[in-house]
Formats: sequence, structure tokens, C-alpha cells
Amino acid sequence: MKFPDIYPLVLGTVTTSPGLRALAKKTLPAHAVEVRVDALLEEKVPVEKIEAALKARRHPVLLTLRIPPEGGQYAWKVKERRELFLRLLPQAEAIDVELAALQVMQPVITEARRLGKTVVLSAHAIKRPALPAQIANWINRFDAQPRTILKIAAQIKSWRDLQQLAALLVNHPELPVATMGLGPYAAQSRSVLAALGSRLVYGYLDKAAAPGQPSALEVLKMVKAVKLER
Repeated sequence: MKFPDIYPLVLGTVTTSPGLRALAKKTLPAHAVEVRVDALLEEKVPVEKIEAALKARRHPVLLTLRIPPEGGQYAWKVKERRELFLRLLPQAEAIDVELAALQVMQPVITEARRLGKTVVLSAHAIKRPALPAQIANWINRFDAQPRTILKIAAQIKSWRDLQQLAALLVNHPELPVATMGLGPYAAQSRSVLAALGSRLVYGYLDKAAAPGQPSALEVLKMVKAVKLER
């Protein structure tokens, strides 16, 4: 099983123990599933249960062990996070690692690439919109290797904030980039950014994993309604 090479690719996010059952379902309102291990551990879901669900998966999985400064829900020790990533890596088709953690997570990225996994390098502006200089810095730090996607998520508080994320897609069509808005205008921003070429569009399968996140079903309907799949 490989991570789908289509865009916009609809990712259904799982953050709860009941949500793990989605991995074994025959059909889902998503092309792939993001498993938020940080949220599951914060809910006291045993690693063994997460691992078992991954082994029983019938859909491609993006494995995310988010850190608190970028919206994560679990207080990791670096070694603990690195070891769990490597343990679960064989049971996933893609991983998400923050640009801020590139150095300490390099062994995970190297192993993921050796195994032919897709790597999502992510950056987040959780509490306020991203500044142009901040976005430019993220682009400069992005190493556009094969099967690698840059993901930027930022607060949307005005039309200008959305324009900045849209400009990233319009001005850099050569880069595999996913952009998304957070906050009260998140749902509206996803349709605009998907139409402009965002590689990934997220929606929840169990409960919202980010401020303003719509359901995966809503996102899939939106993508299909405008026939955006490439």
C-alpha cells in the first residue's frame, strides 16, 4: 500500500480510541487517514492498541506525533517520540514531522525515505496568522525531495490572511505544498486553497483535531463537487 499520489488528497483525521476503528472499515469519506498519536496518548490509549489498529488498516495512513508548540496534545521527550515513530513507521505510508524538529527527528525521516514512505514537513502558526517573512523562511527550509510535501497551517482572521496562504500556492506551483487555515474561517479556506492546488485537505473522522476543522465527509463532498481531483 502506498500513500496516494493525487491532489487534493482528502485526509480523515483520527484522534480518539473509537476513531481507530475507521482504519479497518471497507470504505471511508477520505483517501487516507491521519492518525494523531499525540492525541491518542493524551487520551491514555495504549500504544499496543494503536499499533494493532495500524496493522489492521485497510487504508493508507499518515502518522503524526505532533509536538505541543505546534498544536500537539502530548508532552513528548525527544527520545520517546523518536523511538515510537520508528516503532510505528512500518505500519504507515507517510509521516508528518515539523520543520522545527528536523534535526532531532532526522533519523526518523532518513528511515522513512529508505522505506519509500511519503514525508510531510509541517509548520504551524497556531495562535496568529503567519507573516510573509515566516512563510518565506519555511519555504527556504523545505527540501523538496521525492515523496515530500510542505504543509503550512495558519490562523485565518481576515481575507488578507487567506490571500497570503493562497499566494504561496499561486507563486510556487513547482513545489508540492499543502496549505490550510485554522480558526473560524477554516472550512471556507479549505475550499479556496484546495481549488488553488493544495496537495492535502484535512477533515476529521471522529472529532475536530484543529480549530475550525470540518468533517472529512464535508471536505470530500467539497472536493468532488468542484471536480478538483487531479
